[in-house]
Amino acid sequence: MEFWSHSDWVIKVLLLVLGVVLVMVFEKLYHYFLNYKSMQQLQNMNTLNELDTMDESFIKETLLEIKNFSGSSEALFNSFVGVKLDLYEHYMMRYVTIIGVVAILSPMLGLIGTFIGVWHVFEGVGNIGLNDPAVIAKGIKEVIIDTMAGLVVAVIAMIFYKTFEFIGAKSVTKFEEKLYKLLRGQDA
Repeated sequence: MEFWSHSDWVIKVLLLVLGVVLVMVFEKLYHYFLNYKSMQQLQNMNTLNELDTMDESFIKETLLEIKNFSGSSEALFNSFVGVKLDLYEHYMMRYVTIIGVVAILSPMLGLIGTFIGVWHVFEGVGNIGLNDPAVIAKGIKEVIIDTMAGLVVAVIAMIFYKTFEFIGAKSVTKFEEKLYKLLRGQDA
């Protein structure tokens, strides 16, 4: 608790942002786990008529909507499938962009804290002079902590951002590939 009361506002904002990122990470991990189970069930299917064997999931809902499409035009059907694939991609990438933005902006927020710390150093030197090194040390400590905190949050967020981006893109590709195989099987 002492750390929180002695920290400047930059550190507090960065810690809160890191907390939000970690909540998003746990949400993404949960959804990726559910999606993995659904993708395993989907890989075992040979036709869209086997959808009843799948657990409830976003994939199942998407496939049911495609299966039950009632339009008469093939172009309209292809457009509908494209929209459903885009929605699936959006589902897989939810929160990923926010995590990426945090990864980009955290060092900048740390840099703002750095400038504030340097300002405090010069302010202390201007008021007291160079006779008291504690004034300079306190400002330099603030500079280092703010910079380090911004970089730590950025590195953590960037690791999750790139990981989730890769997993999401791979999942979308696998889903799209299996969907087209199922659609060809249904037409045959």
